[in-house]
Amino acid sequence: MPRTSNKYKFDNGRGQQLVGIIDRPETTPLFWGVFGPCFTCPKESHAAAKVCRHLAENGVAMLRIDVTGQGESQGEFSETNFTTRVLDLVAACKALARDHAEPKLLIGHSISGTAALAASEALPGLKAIATIGSPRDPAAIIEKFRRQELITEKNSNEIEIMVINQRVTFKKSFIEDMLGQEVAAKTAALDKKLFIFHAPQDNIVTVDNAREIYERASKADRELIILDEMATHLFENRREDAERVADTLLRWFATQS
Repeated sequence: MPRTSNKYKFDNGRGQQLVGIIDRPETTPLFWGVFGPCFTCPKESHAAAKVCRHLAENGVAMLRIDVTGQGESQGEFSETNFTTRVLDLVAACKALARDHAEPKLLIGHSISGTAALAASEALPGLKAIATIGSPRDPAAIIEKFRRQELITEKNSNEIEIMVINQRVTFKKSFIEDMLGQEVAAKTAALDKKLFIFHAPQDNIVTVDNAREIYERASKADRELIILDEMATHLFENRREDAERVADTLLRWFATQS
């Protein structure tokens, strides 16, 4: 069905304006959802745009956002951390609830999927959470960065992290924040529907992370969906992978009263 895509602005709860895009059908939406992009990805990234547009063309209204300091959103990305990403997802959901309808779906790509697991307890209205290529917890990300020697000290207050061939600056407190999270415990306590999507040959976030999320979320009604062998972490090459994610979610929501 026809869809529209329009800018949407909201406050992140810390005095900064965030910008997103609402992809929605021209008819009344079946339900609303929020999409959080990967670590350094904007709202126009392949995964965000492809998944949200396909959902909108099948009746769902989706908000995909630029987190604080990314894309068109205000703030300095170097001053953000895992906690601010969680807060941005919560702020997006609450803004939609105020202006449109309470979202029933939260999708997070890569680190935003990890953040979605942490954010879920603050969003009781959600019916389902979906992770796409997500690390099992923030500590696992830091372990990987350190193991691959991707973290370097820039000065007494800042570090640089190499993220997919891009140098990104953060405050040193970024690492403390990542290591201080309790995502494993929050995943174990999750009682919502959980979809865990992962490319089997993902060379950015390995598929064992998806299996660990699945094992931890033992209280949840959960599904582990391994994507096609040709799928990549960023969904940059194929539309089919994003459509599989969207279609899987659509089928489940169609069974809900």
